[in-house]
Amino acid sequence: MPLIVDDDNPALDTGRLTFRERLRTGRVVPIVSNRAIFDRMLGGYAPFLASYARYVKYPLGQANSLVDLVKYHKYRPREKPLTDQALKFDFLNYVKNHFYRLAKADGVAQDTLDEAAAEMDQVSASEFANRLGYPRFSGQDDPLLLLANLPFKAILTTTPFTFIEDALRRAGKAPRTEVCRWTKDLTDSIATAIDDRYQPNDREPLVYHLLGLDRYVDSLVLSEDDYLDYLGNLCQGQGDQSADFVPALVRKAFKDDLIVLGFSLDSWAFRVLYAGLIKRSGKAEDRGVCGIQLPDNEDERTLVADYVQREAKFEVFWGSLTDYAQKELRGA
Repeated sequence: MPLIVDDDNPALDTGRLTFRERLRTGRVVPIVSNRAIFDRMLGGYAPFLASYARYVKYPLGQANSLVDLVKYHKYRPREKPLTDQALKFDFLNYVKNHFYRLAKADGVAQDTLDEAAAEMDQVSASEFANRLGYPRFSGQDDPLLLLANLPFKAILTTTPFTFIEDALRRAGKAPRTEVCRWTKDLTDSIATAIDDRYQPNDREPLVYHLLGLDRYVDSLVLSEDDYLDYLGNLCQGQGDQSADFVPALVRKAFKDDLIVLGFSLDSWAFRVLYAGLIKRSGKAEDRGVCGIQLPDNEDERTLVADYVQREAKFEVFWGSLTDYAQKELRGA
């Protein structure tokens, strides 16, 4: 809000704060996609999908969906079928190898590569990336640092990696990491990081990993079956904390204004989050900003924009996390 220098300043008559004012005062909750993290910090999401497609010997050429690749990998003919746990373990191992190749191409010293490789099986993918020097931030205008320096009390994300926490720590904050324990087995086996005394704040913000965390292999929402089970479980027990898989303070966050960054609207991640959490929050007013990856043509863009504005009540921003950060978050 601007300084009121005399009585002639106009009074607030819009009925509510502007989105930028709400952003400055921490009344907005960002949701950051895994795709956005890969695109900004890890060499790009499309190149990762292409290399993973080669690894699983995907026969249909270019793949636009990780879910399609995972499905093929799980069910392709082999001597022993992959269990869900083995599939997720194999995926995270491949991600570590992707980080290793990226670091080697970036000229990381061989001693560092060798030391990281020796600990590969003992650490999570995020910790392995840290040992290789990732994430790398490009100064104070880096998109993740711009997010980290704003007074968000909570950041929601679909990435299983803890690079958002790295950015928050770089900004002098003490983030608390929590994962969605979306099955009873996960609830029983993973201790919650949210206790009765904790209230998210801008110095100790909550980072909530909606679709799993790499240190807990079974928590990953990776396959088509995972997404369907996840959606079904999220829709159960809403409002009953003894049965709800989502903590009350996270449910509450979906009633705030949202910045939804780096999603493709046809992705499983966006569809499940919208159907299971955003739409069910019950908020009918404008929700905030939905940053969407660009569709291929203008007609498709028009249809998507109309849907998002009319159905989901979001203002549309066409572009990447980097585009949005540079145009809207810098100076907020």
